[in-house]
Amino acid sequence: MKTYISIALAFMLSACALPETAVKTGSPRPTLIVKGAPADSILVVDGLVMGQAAQFNGAPNELIVEEGLHQVEIRQGNVTLHAEKAVISNGESRTINVNAGAR
Repeated sequence: MKTYISIALAFMLSACALPETAVKTGSPRPTLIVKGAPADSILVVDGLVMGQAAQFNGAPNELIVEEGLHQVEIRQGNVTLHAEKAVISNGESRTINVNAGAR
């Protein structure tokens, strides 16, 4: 009798497992690519330092960002080499071209 109760209890507990869910969106996240940035420059997006700008050259690294308006800057020390506001939509890959010698 104890065996039947144990088996019944095991079946009841296994029936209480939560279902697995996954959320997937239809479009990929937007990305930023930086071309022509000097090796020692940094990428700043919305006031936050993202790292060395040259690493986000699109081969293979791109910076994944949220959809919307972003203030993008390329800085070398205390000098801003490039600054722009970029509106980026879902699925879009936006390339920032740095022309460091044109200042």
